[in-house]
This record gives sequence, C-alpha cells and structure tokens, in this order.
Amino acid sequence: MRCGCAVRVHRRETVMRTDDLHATRRLLQSSAIVGVYTTEQGDLSHSNDELLLEAIEGALADAGLTIEDVDGIAGGRSPTDSAATAFPAYWSELLGHPMRYFSTVDAAAAAHSANILHAALAVAAGLAQTIVVIGGGSRGASRQANVEKMAYAHGEFDVSWGTLVPSWFALAARRHMHEFGTTSEQLAEIAVSTRMWAAMHPQAIMQKPLTIADVTDSRMISDPLHLFDCCISNDGAGAMVITTKERARDCRKAAVQVLGGAEDYTFQGYVNVMHDWMESGAVHTGARSLQMAGLGHDDIDLLEIYDCFTITALRMLEDLGFCKKGEGGAFVSDGKLRPAGSHPMNTHGGGLSWGHSFSGLAHGIEAVRQIRGECGARQVPGAETALVHSQGGPLAMHSTVILARA
Repeated sequence: MRCGCAVRVHRRETVMRTDDLHATRRLLQSSAIVGVYTTEQGDLSHSNDELLLEAIEGALADAGLTIEDVDGIAGGRSPTDSAATAFPAYWSELLGHPMRYFSTVDAAAAAHSANILHAALAVAAGLAQTIVVIGGGSRGASRQANVEKMAYAHGEFDVSWGTLVPSWFALAARRHMHEFGTTSEQLAEIAVSTRMWAAMHPQAIMQKPLTIADVTDSRMISDPLHLFDCCISNDGAGAMVITTKERARDCRKAAVQVLGGAEDYTFQGYVNVMHDWMESGAVHTGARSLQMAGLGHDDIDLLEIYDCFTITALRMLEDLGFCKKGEGGAFVSDGKLRPAGSHPMNTHGGGLSWGHSFSGLAHGIEAVRQIRGECGARQVPGAETALVHSQGGPLAMHSTVILARA
C-alpha cells in the first residue's frame, strides 16, 4: 500500500549482459546522425512552432534532405512547452504529411540524450527511415506564468514555500562542500572555462570574459550558488537528423555514429528527498554507455555535459567516472576543462553561457559539429569521440550517449 510519507529509494545495481550490450551496439550501427542545426538564442519574438520548424528545416538542409524525407519526430517536452507539442498529429499537420514514428520522453532535460538514443534505435529497427530529434522553443508567457506551469513538478509545498530549482541544486552543492571540502572558487572554474569556450562561439549569449572573482562576487541566488553558477533562461531551438546508414552515404555531411547509450531514472524529482545526494544515476549511464561503445574514459576526446548549475557539471564529472567521488573540485582547478585542456568540456559554452533553451540536445549538436571538424576557433584538434550527458530534476534522471565518427 502506498502511503503519503517520503520513501527512501535504495540504489539497485543494474547489470546488462555483455551479449545485450553487443546486440544493441550492432543495432545502432544501422543508423547515423547526418544533420544538425541551432536557431538564434536569446529573447526572441517567435512562437514555439516558428523556432522548432526553423530548427527542423535547418537540420534537414545541413543533411541535404527535405521535409518530405521525414517520417518520425522525437522530442522531449518541458513543463513550460505547449501541451500540443506532445501529440503526434500536431507534428503530422505541421510537416504536411503522416509520420510512421513519434516519441516524447518527459524527463526534463534528461530527455535530450535519451531521445537521441531512442531515435537511433528506432531507425535501426526499421520503425522509420528519417527521424528528427527536436528541442527548445519560446518561453512565451511571463516569468510568473512559467513558474506556475512548473508548479506541478515541484509539489504544492515546495512552490508555496519557495523551494524552486536553484534551491535544490544549492542543497547538493552545500552537501558536496560539507563532505569533500569543495569550494566556491572550484565551482567558479567551471563557469569560467565554459565562458572561454562561449567567447569563441558567435551564437553564444554570454561572451564577455569571466574571472573566478567575477563568479564568486556575483549576487547570491541560493547559497552557495551565485548568479554565474546558474544557467541562462532563453528562447531558442535545435534539431538533429538521424537516418539509415544507407541513406547517410548520400547525405551532404559526414555521418556521426551513436556507439552506445543508457538511461537511469531513480526517484521522483522535487518530491522524494530521501535519496543519496552523493550518488546519481550517471554512475550507471556512463559505465553502461562506455561499455556498449567498447571505449574507456581515456578514449573520449570531448565532454558535453549538462550544466544547469556549476555543481551539476562537477557532480557529473565524478559520477561519470572522469574523477573519483569528492575529487571534482581538485580535478577542474588546473584548467582541464578550458580550451587546450586535457578534458575539453561544453565547447559551445553550455547552458551557463551559450544558452539553455534545449540544453542537452544542444550539447549533442555541438558534439556532432566537433566530430565533423566544423567549429573553427573552438575546434578540439582531432576530436573523434564525445560523451554527451543529459540530467533532469535535482540529479534524479540521467541519460548518456557516446558519439563518434561513423
């Protein structure tokens, strides 16, 4: 019987047999990413439809395909999106023809990497030939109206008493500081390194150089998180085209392969607080994705990790296995994440500086562009592999994909 009290979630190790991993990897080899596109980011006077259709058409043009080639849509829906975007008939009408495939993963920003994985598997399984993964849109309504729309995700008492998104991640940051001695200056390094990458991206919203002191001196949002520890809120959209390996050979750009992927959903975000704040599902999605891809951490050339807050990116570096638990602060302090660093991360500027309207999918799009060698001044030399991680809720929902040259 279910009761009204909070239930402690016990982490259960999930194991996939090697045969299962190999079978999924073989299936993924039948599909490829062939086109990507991002709209302008910022305060835009466009509707959801306008932004998403621009993104779809742009990604198809990048691939050398047309609307008529699309027979599937995959896209996560945030609480502030129109409910209509969750209906397949809505997209059939917008595209002007019936579709064979539609999916939406309602897992906040964790949906983005999951949608890439689902679309690649659906194409490989023959459910559709060309699927466009979409994300983003227009905030449209006022800030107050958007907060009210999001209220259901936070629980009536959270909203009433003001415990909104920054507060939850502030709790995670404060606990990490208490357990491991992590400092505000170490968190600030993530914001600074991300801004360095954004300064080389003409589409990034925030390009002005940033120092550690700029971050720690900025106004407090939710102790210990300062203004520049927090991501941007903006309008914008993006799209990624996934098609069959056969069709990819005739597309305009070099194909990128999804080598592996995994998801992990642990507890109801913003409601059940009786979980272990020091471990997230990224521990499992990272390990399973790399195992499926047949790669190790040293084989990954760049990291595209969801960064709604600096603490989120730091925690994911630990849980994904790039450093040990509690060592994230020391790991980032010597500039590893910066341009020319050993672990280039969020090379477009991430949600902290580039934009957050579809952060997660934007990280995947940047990975594709890096692997194709299209990033100009911010190009990571010799980039052939990328780990893309999306996170939703207060570290509650996780999805990872590994991308590589096809």
